[in-house]
Amino acid sequence: MKQHFSKRVSGAKRSAIRELLKLTEQPDIISFGGGLPAPESFPHEELADIAYKEIKENYANVLQYGTTEGSRTLRDAFVQWLAPQGIDVKREDMLVTTASQQGLDLLCKAFFDPGDVIFCGLPTYLGAVQAFSLFQIDKVGVQLDDDGMSVDDLEAKIAECKAAGKTMKGIYVIPDFQNPSGITLSLEKRQRILEIARREDLLVFEDNPYGHLRFAGEEIPSMYSMDTDKRVIMLVTFSKVMCAGLRLAVMITGQPDLMDALVRAKQATDLCTSKLNQHLAARYMLDYGLDQHLEKIRPIYREKREAMTNALERYMPQDEGIRWTEPDGGLFIWVWLPDGVDSAEMLGRAIEHKVAYVPGAATYVDGSGHNTMRLSFSSSTPDQIDEGIKRLADVVRAEIAAKVVGSL
Repeated sequence: MKQHFSKRVSGAKRSAIRELLKLTEQPDIISFGGGLPAPESFPHEELADIAYKEIKENYANVLQYGTTEGSRTLRDAFVQWLAPQGIDVKREDMLVTTASQQGLDLLCKAFFDPGDVIFCGLPTYLGAVQAFSLFQIDKVGVQLDDDGMSVDDLEAKIAECKAAGKTMKGIYVIPDFQNPSGITLSLEKRQRILEIARREDLLVFEDNPYGHLRFAGEEIPSMYSMDTDKRVIMLVTFSKVMCAGLRLAVMITGQPDLMDALVRAKQATDLCTSKLNQHLAARYMLDYGLDQHLEKIRPIYREKREAMTNALERYMPQDEGIRWTEPDGGLFIWVWLPDGVDSAEMLGRAIEHKVAYVPGAATYVDGSGHNTMRLSFSSSTPDQIDEGIKRLADVVRAEIAAKVVGSL
């Protein structure tokens, strides 16, 4: 039946992370694969009380269709929450989506034709790579430094695209504790990227799933709050700050024409996002406070991050060129293995040792990154993290030894 497939879906690949999750459902495997938020961070009792009340007393509203733009209650609650963060928005500047992955899909539908260029990090979020690939967008990778996207490399790639006569549309960034690397984009680079976008008339897509999960270091303003000519579109999801199962996010743009394009794209996609889920999130924000919730859950992730970095230091082979990031927030640590070690090839042996991770190459749009891997510390206990890194270090040590023997 493949003759019936569209060219678009024929070229699409399954998510390496989603497929990995199937392999790691066995209870004896310690998985650092999926970026699953810690279940103990979910405000389940409060949401249960809210759900009962909303369905019992407000069923005619919350069980009905809603507007494409989203619930007024939720968008107004979001306006109140963002204001102290220096993000000045109105209700009309927001579009509620079915999680930020739908937001990425809408960005592709609304602003890109096949062959148009988007600039993204090396590495970058795998879900974004999937969305860009499905819409046949030309993904141009830009190197990441320790403080985020290399501005010099971005300038060079823009010059190359200009010389080739390509149509450049946007820059995709995850500025805070980037998925997958955990790297944070510095204030100076945020400013310079905005200047480049202005000069080249590019949109900036600021994906911000983790910015509110900072547990160390100094806060850095969002690119949206720094933008003076309204070319930044920001995505903020509830998946990491409240719970993933609600499948809720908000897209923000101060440009009415950009918002109109996004609304039209969403109307053709799903008409509207679940009104019930929107009211659950809104009532939680209004009755309990999202900032108060964040204060409770940040220490959970800090403890897990420290458990993983300590275990990496304790167990990983020394003097082999192995290094890793130490993020100030978010859910991920990025590991560079010695040249010649392929993390995708190693994964099967890791699973035999009952530990799993995400091979890094899938997150590089230029086909590189084979000696890298992403480790998520978010959904395991500190004891599981310690044991899992110990197992993984044994696999890495054996892999390095095998490469040495093979080269003799």
